[in-house]
Amino acid sequence: MKKADIKEAVENRFRELGAKQLELYPSGICWTMNGEFFKVSTLTDFWVLEWTDSYSYALNYCFEDIAPMPYDITEEEIIWQVDKLLL
Repeated sequence: MKKADIKEAVENRFRELGAKQLELYPSGICWTMNGEFFKVSTLTDFWVLEWTDSYSYALNYCFEDIAPMPYDITEEEIIWQVDKLLL
């Protein structure tokens, strides 16, 4: 999948599960749900789901946990990964 498609699939799933989007400077667009903060980043060779339960860390782009993912992933696998993280 392309970077934009992955980001869209992840963010759509965040919305479906009830996460709220917020803009944190300098971190950019993040998502929050159940007191945790999430971000999806698309890098050159892989994409990453990042999360933390600290507002201060999220605000300063210091996410504590990351899950790197390959680009050759299906939308169903993306949804499964997000569900595993949020549910």
